[in-house]
Amino acid sequence: MKTFIFILIFFFGCYVQASAQKEKAIEPAIMECQYDHTAVRDTLDRSHVMKDRMILRIGKNVSQFYSWYTLQGDSMWTDPRGRKIAAERIFEALRTQNHENIIGERTDGYIYHSYPQKGITTTYTSQGGEDMRTPVTFLYFSEETPRQEWKIQDSVKQVLRYTCQLATAQFRGRLWYAWFTPDIPIDNGPWKLSGLPGLIVEAYDSQNYYYYTLTGIQTKKLQPVTFYNYWEKVFEKTTRLDYLKKAHKSQIKYADKFRYTNYDFLELDYHQ
Repeated sequence: MKTFIFILIFFFGCYVQASAQKEKAIEPAIMECQYDHTAVRDTLDRSHVMKDRMILRIGKNVSQFYSWYTLQGDSMWTDPRGRKIAAERIFEALRTQNHENIIGERTDGYIYHSYPQKGITTTYTSQGGEDMRTPVTFLYFSEETPRQEWKIQDSVKQVLRYTCQLATAQFRGRLWYAWFTPDIPIDNGPWKLSGLPGLIVEAYDSQNYYYYTLTGIQTKKLQPVTFYNYWEKVFEKTTRLDYLKKAHKSQIKYADKFRYTNYDFLELDYHQ
């Protein structure tokens, strides 16, 4: 119950100062990949899994990666008609105890490759304060394009209709397995994974805490690669490690109030 009360406070509070949607087209897209994504949110009880639908939209020079549900939530909560529908779904979820259709954030952050500069830029929203009611901060950080030192293996399998080969790499504290297809000679993939001679169509860490699986590809009638800022806020600059450290402290602080807190992030090098 407290989780959903917080959601209402969060979104209604943000809406007071954000009155319209905002999108900035960066360049035409040549391909859009959809991935099913799962993330274990309680390592002591692996039945607590977050399920998401991720979008990788690729242009000639720029690409972006984000949660379809998070984008849907941002666009609806900043629109009067959409906000009403989203609130109704929350109350229906409270009534039925079925939380699958709640409008809101799942995987947080929007990741942009080669925009607005070389490397990767990620935008986030962050809620702070002892009572979780203080103003939301809008953050971003930039980093050089991370490169994984992949070791290509002999294993081969089919994912959808594509012939794929296995590669492995240690990356920021996790051992990753990635299946890529030379049939699509594009150096890209889910999240920050890249650097193989073909699109990464499936990826997971050695503990299966995080999993991405390609479910479809579109090449026609695509939306452009787009910078999203539905809240029309100025993003404050931070660093990747500072963001992860603060997010981890917040997670521990509110572990007794919210579910899905006994887990760690994709990147573990902030522990160092």
